[in-house]
Amino acid sequence: MTDLLDNLRTPLQIAERIKASSGAHITARTVWEKAKRLGLAKKIGRSMLISADDIPLLLKEETKSDKRQQRENKTADFKQKRNLATLRKARLARNKGKGE
Repeated sequence: MTDLLDNLRTPLQIAERIKASSGAHITARTVWEKAKRLGLAKKIGRSMLISADDIPLLLKEETKSDKRQQRENKTADFKQKRNLATLRKARLARNKGKGE
């Protein structure tokens, strides 16, 4: 268990490590957003954690097709949520009509 916890880093620790090794300025927020977008982020309470093993994936450049796929996924998620909300409203309306 301790090995697992030793392998976790905060976005700030990762950003500082990148800056120290390459001189490139990157913010903790940028690290967190990319990790979240790639599905690498873990959140426990208010603490944001990323595995040190995933740092190379964070440093990999995102291609245009990667970004396009992310937009399409986001759009599909939005449509699914909107459709579920519509179904819930319809069900509530039907149930309200039965009670009267």
